[in-house]
Amino acid sequence: MNRKFKGVWIPKEIWLNKDLTLQEKVFIVEIDSLDNENGCYANNKYFADLFGIYKTRVSQVIKNVI
Repeated sequence: MNRKFKGVWIPKEIWLNKDLTLQEKVFIVEIDSLDNENGCYANNKYFADLFGIYKTRVSQVIKNVI
């Protein structure tokens, strides 16, 4: 997958958001790093492999952050 990797940096507004879990914060940052002029088209398998979690968990996390 072609991506613009920005490193591991979480903006203050996300980091201090007490309504988000740490996993949700990391997902938001990863989705942002994959976002380009066409949007982010990574699938659940990509995130499951990246974070070492099940695709069903990926669906839950994404549902919580959108």
